[in-house]
Amino acid sequence: MDLKILIWLIVGLIVGVIGTWLAMRKNANKYPPIDANNDIEDIASPLSESCDKEEKNLANSQINNNTVENAEKNLNEKELRELKEKCSELEKEIVDKVTKKEAELRKEFEKILEEVKSENVSLSKALKLAEEGHIDENLKIRLQESEDSIKKLSKKIESLSNELEEAEEEQEELEKKLKNEKQHHQKTTEELEKSDRDKKRLAEDIKRIELELSHNLEQLNKKNKSLDFVKEILSAKESNASDVKSLYRAIDFFEAFLRGQFMDCNAYLYNTYDGLSFNDICGRPGFVEKKKVFLQMFDEWASVKRKSWLDQKTTIAFVGEFSAGKTSIVNRILSQDNPNIPLLPVSTKATTAIPTYIAGGVLETYNFVTPDDKFKNIDEKVFKMVSKEVLDEIKGVSSLIKYFVMTYKNPNLNGLSILDTPGFNSNDEEDKKRTIEVINECDILFWVVDVNNGTVNRSSISRIKEDLRKPIVLVINKVDTKPKSEVDGVEQLIKKTFAEEGVNIERIIKFSSKSPLSDIMNPIKAVKHDSSRDSFIDIVGNDLTQLSSILDNGVKEANKEHQKMKKVSSKLDKDFYSILQNLANDCADASNIPQWVEHFFSSDRYEMSGEEGGRLKDLLEDSVTKCQYLSDIYNKETDAIANVQQAYSDLIDLKMSWQKIDDCLKEFKKVSKPFL
Repeated sequence: MDLKILIWLIVGLIVGVIGTWLAMRKNANKYPPIDANNDIEDIASPLSESCDKEEKNLANSQINNNTVENAEKNLNEKELRELKEKCSELEKEIVDKVTKKEAELRKEFEKILEEVKSENVSLSKALKLAEEGHIDENLKIRLQESEDSIKKLSKKIESLSNELEEAEEEQEELEKKLKNEKQHHQKTTEELEKSDRDKKRLAEDIKRIELELSHNLEQLNKKNKSLDFVKEILSAKESNASDVKSLYRAIDFFEAFLRGQFMDCNAYLYNTYDGLSFNDICGRPGFVEKKKVFLQMFDEWASVKRKSWLDQKTTIAFVGEFSAGKTSIVNRILSQDNPNIPLLPVSTKATTAIPTYIAGGVLETYNFVTPDDKFKNIDEKVFKMVSKEVLDEIKGVSSLIKYFVMTYKNPNLNGLSILDTPGFNSNDEEDKKRTIEVINECDILFWVVDVNNGTVNRSSISRIKEDLRKPIVLVINKVDTKPKSEVDGVEQLIKKTFAEEGVNIERIIKFSSKSPLSDIMNPIKAVKHDSSRDSFIDIVGNDLTQLSSILDNGVKEANKEHQKMKKVSSKLDKDFYSILQNLANDCADASNIPQWVEHFFSSDRYEMSGEEGGRLKDLLEDSVTKCQYLSDIYNKETDAIANVQQAYSDLIDLKMSWQKIDDCLKEFKKVSKPFL
């Protein structure tokens, strides 16, 4: 009985051992076994240190918008890649250690299982012998040893189970830590990715700021250049100040004479004498026309006189829309013999510009004229500072510079002055007005058109139609950029446009940067200088001389008329007194014809003979006739006296007019002396 209980006890223990082993194996497959103490320390410590390091790096790498260099130093792709590699290595190390530990536990369990199996075989044999009744002391001893072994194994299994439970708990704790570390890693990765995005955004901001900085530096550079240029302009010295001032003063004196005494004298004459005419217009309308023409001629003459570089020279004005290439053409003329010569500023956009005169000379000189007509010198380096962009930075540049003046030792400029203008499509209305003003001082206008624009600006045509008084040569530029057929089409369209606007074109020149310079220089040299403005002083002098001559002749004629009227009046006066004397004589004779006779027998009375009566009658009739003559002569005398007075008045008026002209002529000789 005791033996059976013992056997069943052994079988139960074996079954318990096998069940425990199976349960442990199942749990071992569910939870990868690892060393609970050392392995956690080995795995968690580096990962924690790495994550702490990354946290510190992340904390130190917070993006500062103002310190881009620190952001680039602390947050970069290399560190992110290193962190990912380190985490991957740690995870691999954990898997390797867990796998190794699992293998060791499996090996130990297999060893125990083998022992259990061996013991089970031995017990099975003993059990079989026991069932057959072969129980000896050795079997009992072996059973006792098996029982002891089973107890030991049970304790060992229990110990292993406890160890496994502890390992499972520690594994769970480790997995929690690993999960936290992974979450921390994920958070760190996200923060690093966010930092990378911030870095990218900052890089874009840096690029934008750099562009803005570059633009601001460029603008600052322009402003500095403009400021330097303004300083140079303000400190520029006048050129031949005394001569220029004397010239300008003489022009001002002549203008005062022309607008004052000359016009007053002419107004008086044309209002007084209907016979005076100008351009076949008599009287006051003739004076109005004369005043308009003379003042216009004066403006042109004075403008040229104030600009010595235009005096006695053929002047060509270049005008065109912006980017048409007019300044480039002028620069080509200038640089033909000297490629190093400073060129005029060129711009591809509409800008504020200043009329620039270029004339031939012995030396290269650079000057400008102020709005108050002061002629000042500048150095070549100052002129090289000039660009249309720099000028645009100077608000109110026209208050500093009226126009530039340069002279070059260039055969192409002999006897020639070239004007480069702002053009009609400038941003500033003042530029347009100034352009018309300076163009009208020139002999001819070269209008440059870009063939790629296809036509000309009608508003510009309307502007010159209203104010321009000079002939036009059209230059179709950049013809090398279009086929000949298209160039011809543009030419026909431009001709049609000008014809529709009623503006005449003298000739058309097709030109490009590849065309020989002679294509533009030959038409320029063919332009004849308008000398009429140079002879304005002579025109005024001749006009005064002619008026003086007319009035001098008028005075002579009036004097003759006055003398004639005086003679008529004198003759009538003599006739009147002669007839009156005759009448008095006749009256005396008539009074003597009746004789007073005293009678003795009758009353005393006047008596006369028949002959005496006839003679008295004749005398009385003659007296009546003479009285009628006296009346007629008196009336004629009255008219004659009036005529004499009128002739005298006319004579005085003419003498006064002549005196006005003579005084005007004398004043003219004074104010014109500096120009003769």
